[in-house]
Amino acid sequence: MTVLGTRALNRATLARQLLLDRAGMPVLDAVGHLCGMQAQEPQEPFTGLWSRLRGFDPAVLSDLLTGRRVVRTHLMRRTVHLLTADDTVAWRARHDTMLRQRVLGTYRREFEGVDLGELAVAGRAVMADGEPRTMAELVRVLADRWPAPAPRALGEMLIAALVPMAQTPPRGLWRTKGGVRNVLLSSWLGRTIDPPAPDGADPVGQALVRRYLAAFGPAASADLRAW
Repeated sequence: MTVLGTRALNRATLARQLLLDRAGMPVLDAVGHLCGMQAQEPQEPFTGLWSRLRGFDPAVLSDLLTGRRVVRTHLMRRTVHLLTADDTVAWRARHDTMLRQRVLGTYRREFEGVDLGELAVAGRAVMADGEPRTMAELVRVLADRWPAPAPRALGEMLIAALVPMAQTPPRGLWRTKGGVRNVLLSSWLGRTIDPPAPDGADPVGQALVRRYLAAFGPAASADLRAW
């Protein structure tokens, strides 16, 4: 077995992250290779891809977003990420528990006695018409039925955890300002979220581990869990 020193580990990780040399990879492939990109600040993915790809054209990424081949959504660490549509559909259900626990970690007392399953059904029903809404617009419809949580807490639970959402353009386009408006992920992509296999097998989860190691490895299991 080869034991890698600190510098070798550093170089290997940078290479897997496409940060040693700019790659000639297509933009969509790069987003997929990186297992999604942090996008809490809307322009971040453009900087990240310019740092990694030769001849990167920001318009290509904007076109992928408007063409619904990449998606802005809450996923890892309950923050907004830019992912390929295929990865979003495959991975979202595997993050449900984490997303819910992250919101409860901040607002647990406000949701005491609240049936989160019932809240999720009500949120999906409001959004089922496919109309993009802000968090405030969604909360206004449901606040009378669930008055205990503060509006911010109710909105974050719905949009960041219980109801899989996509942020619609112009949010996230190159040099374009736009507020956050949310739509059901299934409505935006025209397909439903892939559920975990009922028999407990999880080939998608196994593939996700390999994808993570290809983008971030070498890594310990604790690194994967933190990611």
